[in-house]
Amino acid sequence: MISERDIRELLDAEIIDETTAESIRVYTNQRYADRPRFDITHVAYYFGALIVALAFTWLLFEGHDRYGGGALMMIAPAYAVLFVLGGNWLWSRPGLKQAGGLLFTLALCMVPVAVYGFEELMGWYPVLAGSLDEVPSEAERMEFMLQVNWANIWIALATVVVGIAALPLRRFAFMAVVPIIAFHQLWLAIMTFMVGGRASDWDMSTHLMLSGLFVVMVGYLVDRRTREDFAFWLYGIGVAHFWIGMTGFSDKDEIAWAAYALVGLLLVVVSLLLQRRVFMVAGALTVFVYLGHLGFETFEDSLLFPFVLSFVGLAIIAVAVWYQKHKQRVEGALIGSLPDMVKKRLPSARQGPADLEG
Repeated sequence: MISERDIRELLDAEIIDETTAESIRVYTNQRYADRPRFDITHVAYYFGALIVALAFTWLLFEGHDRYGGGALMMIAPAYAVLFVLGGNWLWSRPGLKQAGGLLFTLALCMVPVAVYGFEELMGWYPVLAGSLDEVPSEAERMEFMLQVNWANIWIALATVVVGIAALPLRRFAFMAVVPIIAFHQLWLAIMTFMVGGRASDWDMSTHLMLSGLFVVMVGYLVDRRTREDFAFWLYGIGVAHFWIGMTGFSDKDEIAWAAYALVGLLLVVVSLLLQRRVFMVAGALTVFVYLGHLGFETFEDSLLFPFVLSFVGLAIIAVAVWYQKHKQRVEGALIGSLPDMVKKRLPSARQGPADLEG
């Protein structure tokens, strides 16, 4: 997108005249009216949606305690209808597509609330009179947790199904966040149910990584194949779950830590290949955590290590400066070194929509 600053610089350089500049302004305003931007208006859109989500989080707990699941089952669909009606009204007006899409997203957020209320009303969601610690036996506690987990599976499954069905009706990329998060919850709930409710930290970390990797693969399949940038959210949430799962492994020995750092470097390479910054951020965080491990655990009593670490930091800055100057050549050499079969399968080689929208 051409900014006003770009237009003024072109005018100052006498590359275009005022008539051409005005034509460019009209074109960009029409062409990118509904494109997501980091400005005060769009920040306000998302901030308002976050406040509504926070309000319903409060309602989920406070309203349930006072009025039970039946109230939630009635309130959530009513709000969903209002959100859809308001979203349709905004969606059809120029420049307001983002606001309308956020209302559709909030309507999707009502699905788990409504399903939870229905399960509670029907007596399918287990409820304890006191706290879980007051249950006398371990077997009874595990049975209760399995019942809760089974109820959560249906909530997550309903959210995934409705979310996927809604995306073709209103192609707004941020709407994908709801079914993506629900899918992760569904994966973990099924895993917990399969192990009899005794999921260890190792189990949770492993399945966080696997579910995150699966979502990243889905993001790769849709990358640059849709006008809306669904891959942005698939990559972002998938990488976040993968990184949290990988970092969550406890009691890592030095070999495991070295493998952890190697994965971080591979994420940087993946970022260059897929041209997605989220992998770069995850890779940098991984290396940072590894260096923190070296500094505070492996070389805890070494006075030399801080100087070595400072040198590493300066070296990274120098490499970044060099990369910025030779970015095209480096990325070209990296992609050029790949087999033709791999190059043809990179998202950048796909003949998809070039103008992605959120």
